[in-house]
Amino acid sequence: MPQHICRIFVLFIVCALCLSCASTNSSKSSAKAANSGVSQQRDPSRIHGDEKLDLAYQQWADKGYPVHPDSSKYELDGKATWYGPGLNGNKTASGEVFDMYGMTAAHKKLPFGTIVVVTNQKNNKSVVVRINDRGPFVSGRIIDLSYGAAYLVDMVRDGVVPVKVEIISTNK
Repeated sequence: MPQHICRIFVLFIVCALCLSCASTNSSKSSAKAANSGVSQQRDPSRIHGDEKLDLAYQQWADKGYPVHPDSSKYELDGKATWYGPGLNGNKTASGEVFDMYGMTAAHKKLPFGTIVVVTNQKNNKSVVVRINDRGPFVSGRIIDLSYGAAYLVDMVRDGVVPVKVEIISTNK
């Protein structure tokens, strides 16, 4: 076999191997998310169809942004982080499927279903989220926001920001 044909054949084999290894865990996660009914195309600047969250937000806004009496029971100033791409479609600690575009968060202690307002103290932007997961498990961090919630308070680029967390509704 001529030498240039051998080189082309070897190049073809190398390319085929590279393409077969190109699959990542995030693509596997995306496939799992697609099969579980989790939105992949949702606009993260809007809350979509979470009736409980929309109702709590409306009541909170109508009452002049009151804070729930239980808020003082927790340390609610600290650092926030966000999560999403690698976990989208997986189950949360509460048992529901994680939607990275949803308005949800992970907290170490607050009961599942608690609705909180998270304010980015760098820019004073706030978002209303529902606790449906546990975490963060890094010292000094008090809440992990879903990607959709982090996007609304402009913290995606920074990754970790100082926040204030206020309870507006509990599941009690």
